Amino acid sequence: MAVDRLSVLDSSFLNLETTAHHMHVGGLGVFEPGLRYADVVRVLRERIDRIPKARKRVVFNNPVAGRPIWVDDPDFDLSYHVRHAALPSPGDRGQLGEFLSRLMSRRMDRDRPLWEIYVIDGLEGDRVCLFRKVHLAMANGQDGDPFGPLLDEEPTDLTAGAGRFQPSWHPDRPPPQSAIVADAMAERVHRGQQAVLAVIESIDPRVYLRNAAGVAGAAGGLIGRLTRGAPQSPLNRRLSQHRRFATVECELEDLRDIRRAFGGNINDVVVAVVGDAVGRLLRWRGHETKDLDLKVMVPVRVDEPEPGPRGFGEARTVGDGVVGVLAPLPVMQMDPVARLYRIMGEMAGLKESRQAVAADQLVKLAGYAPPALHARAARLVLAEERYNVALSNAPGPQEPRYLAGTLLEESYPFIPLAGESALSIAVSSYAGRMHFGLLGDRDTLFDIERLGDFITESIADLHEAATSPAAGPKSLS
Repeated sequence: MAVDRLSVLDSSFLNLETTAHHMHVGGLGVFEPGLRYADVVRVLRERIDRIPKARKRVVFNNPVAGRPIWVDDPDFDLSYHVRHAALPSPGDRGQLGEFLSRLMSRRMDRDRPLWEIYVIDGLEGDRVCLFRKVHLAMANGQDGDPFGPLLDEEPTDLTAGAGRFQPSWHPDRPPPQSAIVADAMAERVHRGQQAVLAVIESIDPRVYLRNAAGVAGAAGGLIGRLTRGAPQSPLNRRLSQHRRFATVECELEDLRDIRRAFGGNINDVVVAVVGDAVGRLLRWRGHETKDLDLKVMVPVRVDEPEPGPRGFGEARTVGDGVVGVLAPLPVMQMDPVARLYRIMGEMAGLKESRQAVAADQLVKLAGYAPPALHARAARLVLAEERYNVALSNAPGPQEPRYLAGTLLEESYPFIPLAGESALSIAVSSYAGRMHFGLLGDRDTLFDIERLGDFITESIADLHEAATSPAAGPKSLS
């Protein structure tokens, strides 16, 4: 019987989780009126076989048996994972944000499959929300959002499958302990062989001349930037177990106007907007930001050029092949276009330095280390206590999506907080709109809605500059 073992990084996410550091990701989908809880349950029943790990739970092993494994949950109960709720009237965005903040503050039960979905009625305009929460150990696969199969590219007929026969599901028995131990031993032997081959290749002078200078130099630069620590900031303090969540949206075309006028790419614009908004928030609180550069942690995918989410437009977070790199985040008061140009130069230099490649090598080193080093390597990549803001930006589908025939109107992702960084911002485009999910520590980001207002103002200022008669692409020199 095959052993379905968690990867090194997935195991690290479980090891790193505490009451104050939650390792779940997910997002909020806002649907037009008409979506019902029963419809969501029905679609899940019909398509759950297409959702990886949906009916599997994690089993932890003793050190000899290696990392945890996935096994079928013999007591799987769909009604536990799909829950129904309603906002009190009038069901405004503030009430929704407060309810979601409480949901995000709870760890998931590790004795069950690591996901939850909430169908929330009562949002203004009779709209319905779908909030999903998935542990990183389940959500960091190659296919992005594991619940993408719930959505359709065209509205479906709700009655089409009403009488469809659903085959009963029978959980597989977990592998015997002897098979688990044998698999762990074989894996250790295989990794040992890989380590020997890596040493042999490094002795070849052609390999050394071609790769060693670039990769080692980039790794040294990355480690140096990580270990120097982040500047002191009101956004960095010991986290509580409680969270605040807020959302912001804008027209994707506005960001494209900015890109066309000044060059760069959409990610450069997003980083510039976040830097400006954070600076405005700090000054609004009365903090000095003159000549202040914070550090932003930006996940970069190293095995494909343009990572994109599936399904609800969820920003893809740290996982296999995805590493975190640091970049300066200028928050001082300055001309918004000058800020954008500076960020464009910094991000271009980051790519040319090959730091993403070096970070990938650091992740792979964890595969040869004992469990304690697995967690330490993951902490390095997550840069605990060494950055001020976490930012993830990923493109989503630009065509409409439907669930049980109901249109998805808005899609907001979120990513977890780590270390002492009390703010994370996840951004995703969907159907011509850009959606920002703002997650903060409840005590530190008590004014997270105000940060959302500043993001809106920052986009407006850049767009005004981009559409003025004097705007146009300019050189970075």
